[in-house]
Amino acid sequence: MRLKTWTTLLLAALTSAGAAAQSVKWTIGWTNANGSSYAETIKTVPARIEAATKGRLKIELYDTLVAGAEQPAAVRDGRLDGSFAVSPWLSAEAPLMNFGHLPGLLTDVALYQKMLDPLLRGEMARVWAAKYGAVQLATGVFEDQCIISKVPLHTVADFNGKKIRVHNTEAAALMRTIGAVPTPVPFGEITPALQRGIVDVVMTSVGTANGFGFPAVAKQLSIWRIGTVVPWSFVVNQATWGKLPADLKPVVEAEFRKIEDEHFARHAAFSKDSIDRLVKAGMSLYVATPEESAKMFAPANVNSVYDNWYALNDKAGTDGRALVKKINELKAKL
Repeated sequence: MRLKTWTTLLLAALTSAGAAAQSVKWTIGWTNANGSSYAETIKTVPARIEAATKGRLKIELYDTLVAGAEQPAAVRDGRLDGSFAVSPWLSAEAPLMNFGHLPGLLTDVALYQKMLDPLLRGEMARVWAAKYGAVQLATGVFEDQCIISKVPLHTVADFNGKKIRVHNTEAAALMRTIGAVPTPVPFGEITPALQRGIVDVVMTSVGTANGFGFPAVAKQLSIWRIGTVVPWSFVVNQATWGKLPADLKPVVEAEFRKIEDEHFARHAAFSKDSIDRLVKAGMSLYVATPEESAKMFAPANVNSVYDNWYALNDKAGTDGRALVKKINELKAKL
């Protein structure tokens, strides 16, 4: 009887210890961009990863534990296991990641997706590894970008003198060139800032425009294809990834690739639905004409943006010119 009891206790202890050894929890940062495809995709991740790994990996999402712009450094330092990091956060340390913001370079998300595995995924992964000691497991983009204003912005000249909240360095450089005044506003305060006149114009994604209630404070919705590709990446600290059981790694990688593929497959429909909802809520839609787009992206306006980006990359130790050349060469083949 005593032997049976000790055997039962030993088996229970070993089973419990084995389960504990195989159970992993990741603390992951993100920014709650309400209404965006980024947020809608991320909200599905914890349940999907737990199901794919049969409960052996659990992801806990935190949008306030570490401020958005500080999350990549927190991943590097081990304060976060990972982050759904967005490219504008990286302007200072890793400007190469902002290639999607360069005016006229990538204006089509479907083309961007096609370029991931031949080129861009590897370029981004190297930066994440070198600058942040992180492993990139997935990438995505925000839905179509738009410009929200109280007055129509139908020509390049209409931007002159306007105070504009932009979300990336490259758009800010372009706006300065055409006479607008880039004005910093914290992400969570962009709607009241427009309502109170702190800014005249807000650049954001069409999903976020819905999520933040812009139709209640402004009625002009413009599509100018500025900074069309605003990428995000799911990255995990290298040490955290290294500790994950070897048999789980391919399972996690495969599930994140499925999540990524589904995210891109929904992009066009999500963007269209978001625009339709804004119009239904009373906003007037304007899509920049080819003539005005040509003026916006004229060499006189964009050359300085590229030069500024190249200089930022030189300072950071990365080769922006080489990447732009590779992108243009690949575009010509696709």
